[in-house]
Amino acid sequence: MARFAVTLALVSSCCAAFPVFADSSVSGTLWLSSAARNATTKQAPDAKSRQQGVNEGVVWIAKVPSRVEARLAEPRRAWFGLKKQPEAPPLPSVAMREDRFTPRVVAVPAGSRIEFANSDRLYHSAFSVSGAKRFDLGKSPPGRRDTLSFARAGVINLHCEIHPDAVGYVVVTPNRVYAKPDARGRFRLPRLPPGRYWLHAWHPQKGELELPFDVPRRGAVVLNPTF
Repeated sequence: MARFAVTLALVSSCCAAFPVFADSSVSGTLWLSSAARNATTKQAPDAKSRQQGVNEGVVWIAKVPSRVEARLAEPRRAWFGLKKQPEAPPLPSVAMREDRFTPRVVAVPAGSRIEFANSDRLYHSAFSVSGAKRFDLGKSPPGRRDTLSFARAGVINLHCEIHPDAVGYVVVTPNRVYAKPDARGRFRLPRLPPGRYWLHAWHPQKGELELPFDVPRRGAVVLNPTF
């Protein structure tokens, strides 16, 4: 018992000398314009309309510590260090229907696969000439499903040879620290350790912006990236 007490005292002293800081939460709101950001008072009833379509945006962190990426990539651990065997999540899917891609914007981390499904009664022909991913699915009959891998980070424009007005986007992020805002622009990212980071925000009508920020040793981080 005495030896255990000494060991516990040593551990406690080490923890006091080298404090361990927990990862901090990172959240915020994506604003489509400074006018939308300022129109949030009761005197501005059009605040919601100015954020219309904000949920088509994507926010992500350019570079994160390897341990953060590993934590997000591995399955959660159960008690006693045993790993659970999680069920494989369904692949993200893009449906081709009428003259549109649904959803119009899909976000996935690099290395992911996406299913393209012709959910129409007509033929479609999805393709892309974007630098991050070039492909051509050819003429797809109704009911056909194709799966593509996206290894390189970047924004990939989707088009249909048969329906020129159909436009979609695949945003491939460099890691798993990313999020899509809700209808009000609110988002929450996975927790991050202290340090300096670069937030990227992208929207099909606004382009891309970068915002440097610091995660402190204690406390949450709230960001307001504004186009």
